[in-house]
Amino acid sequence: MLRAARPSLIRATRPAAMSLMMKQMEMGQPLTEGDKPVSSFKDEFLRPKTHSDMVAKYGRYAKYSNPAFCKVDTTNEVVLNTYPEGTNAGLTNNVWKNMDDYHAGFYDEEFFRKNILKPRVSEDQEDRVRVTDYALNTALLGFGVFCIRYAIAPFWWIGQPRMTLVAESNIEAEIGEMSDKECKTIVWRGKPVYVYRRSAFQMQQVDETPMSALKHPETDHQRFGTDETFRKTAVVIAICTHLGCIPLANEGIFNGFFCPCHGSHYDASGRIRQGPAPLNLEVPPHRWLDEQTVFLGK
Repeated sequence: MLRAARPSLIRATRPAAMSLMMKQMEMGQPLTEGDKPVSSFKDEFLRPKTHSDMVAKYGRYAKYSNPAFCKVDTTNEVVLNTYPEGTNAGLTNNVWKNMDDYHAGFYDEEFFRKNILKPRVSEDQEDRVRVTDYALNTALLGFGVFCIRYAIAPFWWIGQPRMTLVAESNIEAEIGEMSDKECKTIVWRGKPVYVYRRSAFQMQQVDETPMSALKHPETDHQRFGTDETFRKTAVVIAICTHLGCIPLANEGIFNGFFCPCHGSHYDASGRIRQGPAPLNLEVPPHRWLDEQTVFLGK
C-alpha cells in the first residue's frame, strides 16, 4: 500500500504544487469569484468584483455575493405565515398530519418534543417540581462555591504561619510565689524561657559588675527595667548563644547560668562572662501584669 501511494505523493509535491501551497496562507479565508478554489496570487490576496445590485438589495455586506447563488427555487417550499388558511400546499410530504400542531424551528418537531421539550406536569405536581428544581440548583451552587473556596484557599494559606504558632505568639503565664534562686520554665513560641528569682546578693553582684568585664556590655536595668519590684525576677530565653544548647540555672562560677556543652558561664542577669558564647542570653519581649503573672509577647 505504501509503495502504491508513493508515486501520488511525489506528484502532489512537485514544484508547481509547492508554489501554490506557499501562496495559501494559514487561517485565511480568501474570497474568490464563484467560490472557486484558490489557484493564483490574485485569488489569494485580491478581492473579487463587487455587485451593486446585491448591495442595494441586501446591504453593503453582500457586495461580494454572487447573485447566481441567491436564486433559490421556493415554489415547493412553505413560506411561514403566508400560506392560506386551510391549505396544506407544500406540506404534503411532511410527516405531520395535524397542521395546527406544526411549528417550524431549528429542531425537527418530533426530535424537539421527544428530547428537548419537558412534558407538562399536572397542577398538583407543579409545586413539587419547582421545589425540586430549587433544591437541585441550590445544591449545585453550594457545591460550586465549595470547589471555588478550596481552589483559592491554597493561595491564601501560602506564607501564613501555623495556627499553633499564632496561639503561642502571645501568652500569659501565672508564675505564683517564688523563693530566692528558684527557676521556672515556660514554653513560648517553641522556645524554653527561664523565669529566675534572684537573691539580694545576686542583685548586688550584677549591679556592681563593671562594663569592662562583660563580653556583651549591658546593664541589668537595660535588660529588665528599672522597677525594683519586677527586676528581681529575670526572664531570659534558655538557649545558649554559642550553639543553641540549654544552660543550667544556679550553676557556673558566677552563680547564674552555665552551659555544660562548651563551658559558657553567665551571671544572674544572663550576661556572658566566660566561655565561647558571644552574646548574652536573649531577653524576650515581656511585661509583668502583677508580681505573679507575666505576659510574653508584643
